[in-house]
Amino acid sequence: MMTRNCVRVAGLLVVAGLMFAALTVTGCASTGLHRVNNLPGEQRLVGGGIMISWKAPEAGTVYLVEKKTRKLIETRSLDEGDVFDFKVESTVDAEELGNMLGINFSKAEFLLYFKPAGQ
Repeated sequence: MMTRNCVRVAGLLVVAGLMFAALTVTGCASTGLHRVNNLPGEQRLVGGGIMISWKAPEAGTVYLVEKKTRKLIETRSLDEGDVFDFKVESTVDAEELGNMLGINFSKAEFLLYFKPAGQ
């Protein structure tokens, strides 16, 4: 009887340790969005708004960021001529995005930055 209790306690400690390790690695935030410490310079700002369709003039990486929260919404590598599209098509999309950002969607400002490859 005592052995079973020890095994159960040991099992619970292992599970608790694994959960702690997972939270430490992934963080406690449920949104999964990361903050950008240093936004790219204004010279790299190529678009913004709730409907963006932008064509890359050369290979590089785009960064879609919410200005007030500084949260990174999306990062994508593009080749020359690739198009980056972002749009909020419904009130449900807007509400979900606002919840992920932690602010009212009507106050969100989306900015698109582009960093050419090799820079």
